[in-house]
Amino acid sequence: MRVGIVGYGNMGSAFAKALSRSVGRENITVFEISGERRERALEEGFGVAKDLHFLLGESDLILLAVKPKDLKGVLEAVKDSIEDKVLISIAAGVDIRTIEEVVGTDGKIIRMMPNINVLVGRGTIAVAQNGKLSEEEFSRILNLFSTCGSLYEIQEDLFDSFTAIAGSSPAFIFSFIDALAMAGVKEGFGYEDALRIVLDTVSGSSQLLKELGGNPNEWITKVTSPGGTTVEGIAYLERKGFKGTVMRCVEKTSEKARKLKG
Repeated sequence: MRVGIVGYGNMGSAFAKALSRSVGRENITVFEISGERRERALEEGFGVAKDLHFLLGESDLILLAVKPKDLKGVLEAVKDSIEDKVLISIAAGVDIRTIEEVVGTDGKIIRMMPNINVLVGRGTIAVAQNGKLSEEEFSRILNLFSTCGSLYEIQEDLFDSFTAIAGSSPAFIFSFIDALAMAGVKEGFGYEDALRIVLDTVSGSSQLLKELGGNPNEWITKVTSPGGTTVEGIAYLERKGFKGTVMRCVEKTSEKARKLKG
């Protein structure tokens, strides 16, 4: 399958590199208006299209990795040349209906909402489509994008909530990791040593849950000894409303995502 990518910023380049593990760099072509980014795409082994129409001619599917404010202009430019190609948009806050208003309702359209972890091939990606793809086509595309991370086919009206718990949450997790590392500094560690310890602990804890399953609360009880050090820390977090604060954080993030859509 030949892939065309419009936009070679952080996410466009991340998807290009991840997808190349499935289709090879020779089957990925990029369109980018920035000369510096075009040069970078060439240096990283991808073809660069001179214009959007050339890109469409060289591609079976088009990944639209442009900012939401630029998406309509791109859609207007390609709408008469799409034919039976698949359009995949990762523009935040732009729903399928809005895309169809420009390109028509007969097009094969997929909307994805990735998070920053696509940069290391470990993204968490929401997926919805407009029902114009065959089951085989959609399955093939899901398989293709599995090199970018974990895909979750969800209802489009849940995308704002997905943004809160997966799209924005890496920033919350980075904040938590930094807080733990700084706590290590306060206890006498150098920051870099503390950060490595915290990263290994967070990664290992996540892997434990994924592999062994169970509710996180069950594992809290396994780690927590009666009258011990861990329960002292847990009790302090509970007194400060840790879980409620996190839940409210996600709720506020989801509300903001809905407001930004207008």
